[in-house]
Amino acid sequence: MPSEQTLRILDTIRAVPRGRVASYGQIAMIAGHPLGGGGARDVVRILVSMSEKENLPWWRIVRKDGAIALSPGNGAELQRTLLLQEGVIFDASGKVAEAYFWTLYE
Repeated sequence: MPSEQTLRILDTIRAVPRGRVASYGQIAMIAGHPLGGGGARDVVRILVSMSEKENLPWWRIVRKDGAIALSPGNGAELQRTLLLQEGVIFDASGKVAEAYFWTLYE
């Protein structure tokens, strides 16, 4: 059985709406992980180990600067394609435009 913290992170990842992205740290913070406590790493661990099993929208989670963390040939192209299909726009440097970051007030 997953821990309460893991369940909160799973619920927060699932809450990111279509056409929006969130950063690893943002997910951790919203899920109640203490700042500086390795929360972003926990989000990565959960995404790697549970995305398929839990049917998580993994492609909506990016670095805080809007960059895709996956490397070319290891999922970056698929993540970009899935985000584009949801209407997410990338800036000239290839990062998700800031306007597409999720806020809790939407």
